Amino acid sequence: MLGGTRGGPVPWRLKEVIPEALKRAGGKERLRRGLVLAAWREVAGKDLARFTEAVALEEGVLVVHVPDPVVAHQLTYTRLALLRRYEERFPGAVREIRFQVGPLEAEGAEAPPPSDPGRLREAGRKALALAEKAPPELRERVARAALALFQRQRGDPCPVCQTPSETHPCPTCRRHLEDPGVRRAAERLMRGQEAGLEGDALRAARHLARENLLAQMRDLYPEALRSEEFRPLLADLARRYRNLFPQEPLPEGVRSLLKEG
Repeated sequence: MLGGTRGGPVPWRLKEVIPEALKRAGGKERLRRGLVLAAWREVAGKDLARFTEAVALEEGVLVVHVPDPVVAHQLTYTRLALLRRYEERFPGAVREIRFQVGPLEAEGAEAPPPSDPGRLREAGRKALALAEKAPPELRERVARAALALFQRQRGDPCPVCQTPSETHPCPTCRRHLEDPGVRRAAERLMRGQEAGLEGDALRAARHLARENLLAQMRDLYPEALRSEEFRPLLADLARRYRNLFPQEPLPEGVRSLLKEG
């Protein structure tokens, strides 16, 4: 599937899926995060990578699992050297490295393929999209690393960021959804104002705005059905929803009551 990334042109059918894959993967920021995690073995070196694993990158902090507290303490002395290596490869992406005791995958084990063939195809599309952004001489290595990373992801897509997760929302998005600043940004979006956020925080604010607008329309719909005096309020909520999410349809009952196609 990925052989066409070796410096040559990407087949036209695969080119068509790249924008969709980028969108589902959460854009350039999320793809860069995946590449940072996949590069850990190269940055850390073969010996260190045998008993460590990079598992998360959150707000510039790279979380690396280690087998016990003694190893975590010893590795703090290598932190600055590792940060320098990451800075050379991904400027500004990793500001700190945190070593935590946590589970590791079996040494040398291949990532288990997804049981769902659809997820396997999606992993291939994401890996292709990431490889296409790399220099020609690195595309094959990037594609293989990214494919292994995406195959290792488990769970259904998070409703906020679409990243596979065993919990919904995923831990990162849950933290954003509980952030008072994100909640205030969601209220600004509902009023038609700028959120003042970007990246994962913006996606969380848009998710909150969407859920709040839908909930308000659901609550107001029975009253508007019984009395026309509530319909202007319902129409205003529908307008706000359409402005924020022009590609999404209004709830069927609301659309019918407001006589919209």
